[in-house]
Amino acid sequence: MNPLVSIILPNYNHASFLQERLDSIFNQTYTNIEVIILDDCSTDSSLELLEAYKNHPRVSHFIVNSTNTGSPFKQWQKGFNLVKGDFIWIAESDDKAELNFIEKQLEAIQLYSSDVVVAKTLNFNEKGVFDEVNHPTFKNSQNEILNLQEVLYCPILNVSAVIFKSHLCKFAKTFTTYNIIGDRVFYHEAFLNYSIVKNDSTVSYFRKSGDSVSTLSNRSKTYYKNYFLEHLKFIKHVKKTSNLSTGLFNTYVTRFFNRARYRMSRKEKLNANYLKMYITYKLNLKRS
Repeated sequence: MNPLVSIILPNYNHASFLQERLDSIFNQTYTNIEVIILDDCSTDSSLELLEAYKNHPRVSHFIVNSTNTGSPFKQWQKGFNLVKGDFIWIAESDDKAELNFIEKQLEAIQLYSSDVVVAKTLNFNEKGVFDEVNHPTFKNSQNEILNLQEVLYCPILNVSAVIFKSHLCKFAKTFTTYNIIGDRVFYHEAFLNYSIVKNDSTVSYFRKSGDSVSTLSNRSKTYYKNYFLEHLKFIKHVKKTSNLSTGLFNTYVTRFFNRARYRMSRKEKLNANYLKMYITYKLNLKRS
């Protein structure tokens, strides 16, 4: 098995972490790769690092946006439009991986005849603290078919930990219309009813810090409101297009309303915007 793996490297202002990520891509033990470097008009020193790889023999595309798109998911889609490989790895620029990552992921896909493989995922910070990120999808088995409920509860907690068959991209239609939860929407659109395997033989390291897009800590009330509204938009679309039960719809809406609500201060909850969010939440709960 020697398929071409397309690696999409989307970057925006991650110069502090970028060399570590580049090293974990170009020093992989598996070498049949193409690397698509996409910079979203970084304003830090990212380009100084990236330029050194512009003419690398494994770099198939080197694209620097003249204006910032404001969306990592639009960068993902740009990468999808360029890939030539049988498999895709979205290697986010502030994460890193073991150097056997691709090799071991492909072995797992072959062993389990799977469509999507998720490596062991460790959350880490600058103090060198590592915590494994787990998901109940894999509580009873390492190999599952992603049903509707499992996808809605996001069994993939970091895209950098995943390698998947490239043809699955064609099923993802709306994820770029989301600014915050486009990754969750992509997993639903691309991976629903496909097989996914948990692979503990390699590790992806996931940088989840206070200023990461992956954490809800220290956000503004506007962010929390938009976070909830995007989840509401998503689940309404799923209910319209899938056989989603009223109970699961209500559970989902309540879960993400509460995620936003619990992170807002008492003062923020006295704001008219919070009242509008609360009314929207109540109006969208479905009657059994």
